[in-house]
Amino acid sequence: MKSRAALLVSALAVVALVAWALARGGPGTTAASAPPSRPRAAAPAPAASPAPAPAVVEPRRNVFRFGDESRAEEGGTSGASSRRRAAEPAPTPVPETGPRLIGLVRRGGRLVAAFAAPDGEVELAGPGEAAGGVVVVAIGDDSVRVRRPDGSEATLPLP
Repeated sequence: MKSRAALLVSALAVVALVAWALARGGPGTTAASAPPSRPRAAAPAPAASPAPAPAVVEPRRNVFRFGDESRAEEGGTSGASSRRRAAEPAPTPVPETGPRLIGLVRRGGRLVAAFAAPDGEVELAGPGEAAGGVVVVAIGDDSVRVRRPDGSEATLPLP
């Protein structure tokens, strides 16, 4: 029993010693980091200046609305036209006929176009060659000119 009491007293002494050391600045404090012994003289208070004009606070934009919807509501309109537009179904995109241009490849010292077919196959074709149902007419730095089966020509930009 005496050993427990002695252990408890020594533990409390260690805790008190650590708290006292931390309050003084702890070991390793130098004169440069210690607070000055004399309090500094208070700086004179600056002359009272007139109160600044109140800032104009602009209302925040509602991030859950499109810009034209919030402007319509601010203008006093009911916003019914914008709601009507949102309720209309979006037009379905018309699928592009032929392959999709995915890049340019330099092969054997010449530039060829890489096309992705709808089934996922990748085909390479140079000027005058066919790939995915189109014939490559010309290859530029940022686009490829192709002729479709119906005879129309189109310029496909690089992605």
